Amino acid sequence: MAYALTLSCGCVVFVVCQPGTRIATSRVIKSRGKTCQVRRHNVGVHLFLWEILPDKANSRALFWLHD
Repeated sequence: MAYALTLSCGCVVFVVCQPGTRIATSRVIKSRGKTCQVRRHNVGVHLFLWEILPDKANSRALFWLHD
């Protein structure tokens, strides 16, 4: 299974998951966003899991619920 995710910076990440467990095994930047400010975001770079999680600082795209 494969997915394309758009990060808050505009970069598109190609994520490959195991079909049985749905655990992401590979996360690679497919295209860089036009306004991306992250130096490390280059096409073909592998990302860590926490790098694709939503950013609380970018609240315009997300609605956060607090307990």
